Amino acid sequence: MLASLALLSACNKESNEPAVQQEQKAKSGVSISMSGQIELPEQLARGLEFQPYDKNGRTSYTPFFTDTSIPALVCFYNEEEDNTTENAPNVMRQIVLDVHNEPGPGGRMISKFYFKEKLIDTNERLFQDHLKPHARRDKAKVYTDPETLRMTLIVGFEVKDGNNASWDNQPIYSSETFYEIGTKLDLTQPINYWVNKRAKTNIARPIFAAFDVKPSAEVADGIIAFSNVKLTMVGTIIKATITNNDSDPHRIVGFRITNVGGSALNLEAPTRVEIPDTRKKRLVPPAIAANGKTTDAVTEHFITYEFPQEQKMTLGKDKSAEWLVYLPLNKTQSGGRADGPVFEVMYDPFGAKPKYGVKQKLKPLKRDGLIVSHEFRLKR
Repeated sequence: MLASLALLSACNKESNEPAVQQEQKAKSGVSISMSGQIELPEQLARGLEFQPYDKNGRTSYTPFFTDTSIPALVCFYNEEEDNTTENAPNVMRQIVLDVHNEPGPGGRMISKFYFKEKLIDTNERLFQDHLKPHARRDKAKVYTDPETLRMTLIVGFEVKDGNNASWDNQPIYSSETFYEIGTKLDLTQPINYWVNKRAKTNIARPIFAAFDVKPSAEVADGIIAFSNVKLTMVGTIIKATITNNDSDPHRIVGFRITNVGGSALNLEAPTRVEIPDTRKKRLVPPAIAANGKTTDAVTEHFITYEFPQEQKMTLGKDKSAEWLVYLPLNKTQSGGRADGPVFEVMYDPFGAKPKYGVKQKLKPLKRDGLIVSHEFRLKR
């Protein structure tokens, strides 16, 4: 009798162990890993300096990212229909990506990144494990089902509270994300991406992003993996040639740029909007958008792109010079139609007010990550 009870107890213990282990794993939190490459536009890479990379004297382009780590914003959410609410549960955090440079095809140096963090969300307040048995779906949390789980990753925004933790436990909200367009752009020099929020460095940092990324594998045991993620440049770099087509010399100080919002940006969280003439709601994924508020809390619906003092110059009759302009947002969308930016050369400042050249509208570019050339004149 005692032997039978002992055997029964052992069998019950053995049959229950997997369920206990599964419950422990479900309560231990979520582990996230990412890896991929930061892809530079070809013309951007050509503008970088050469450097030797082996003992035989072969040379390569200087890596764009020279730091071993860079700050980033990440947002997790679910791509699914929900006609009952405009809310789209998401987890937005500041993180730090490790960066490694290595020779790529043709000998050019490429920047690869990776991120690993274990046991995020140990109290199950943010994510819900879709493998947890008999769990009712909590629509206030991000579901780990790989069929609907999505990620958006952004590099280039300013760092709130000087965060340098690989995973910031404090949430960051859309209104707290911040990027202000800088006008000092030198592609031959390393660009510092470790800029604290509202630091006013005026350094132009090209933004790199991967939107709406799907997990690369099944989400098992609370481990979420995104591999081969391609971070590509957002917006456009414009090689702007300004020509003084007037008979008098003029001092060139910059551009006023309209039709692309203001000089300050934020990362908008996902939301749902109603589809016209239906009762259904579609998901609007995270997006970079103009918020109109500068570091001085001034609402601005245009960009005052004033060149650094050392780049301002006087052009004589029929003389030209070239400047680099980085526009993260290079067009606006309205009613299914895209419009390009409108440029006006700023020149001959008197006090705080310059004169403005003729308005010139650029065609909207079909995609981001391009470097284009354009000539701008003062007069018609």
